[in-house]
Amino acid sequence: MQFVKKQRIQGTVDEVERALLDERYFPFLLQHHGVLLELQPLEVKTDGDRVHRRVRYRPKPVIATIGTKKVPPEWFAFIETSTYDKRKKELSFTNTPTSQTISNMMVNTGVLRLRAVGDETERTMDGEIKLKLPFLLKAVAFIGEKVIESEGMKILDNEVPVLNRFIAEVIRAK
Repeated sequence: MQFVKKQRIQGTVDEVERALLDERYFPFLLQHHGVLLELQPLEVKTDGDRVHRRVRYRPKPVIATIGTKKVPPEWFAFIETSTYDKRKKELSFTNTPTSQTISNMMVNTGVLRLRAVGDETERTMDGEIKLKLPFLLKAVAFIGEKVIESEGMKILDNEVPVLNRFIAEVIRAK
């Protein structure tokens, strides 16, 4: 399933880029984000105009049980593996669930782009969520993909006011 998400951020492309690459942003985001329970940078490397990173995220669980089985919070955790190209203003990413069971069933990839729109920045995310389920469960794959997309959009929507605040309070601070 393909998805596209566009958002407006109250800052120039330069300010947004500086915020997203600032090492202080992750703890600020975790402190002020309503959905994330854990956010841990595992690796951040700069190679010229490219920034490579691996970041662990664990959002609040969406569901507590499936039937009578309790759903462990770790089922919702994932590792973002990404490369940000400063020249293109693009971040290519793959989100891999930390649970082996879930990662064998799910693929989530995409590209995030930053573009100037007046004094603001438009952040566009184009991506794909695909559940690889056994043949007899193919009919429910689309429903599962829609639920995953919806929860992912909540994470992005809750990030925008935090990003706006970080730009105003930290990036623009003298």
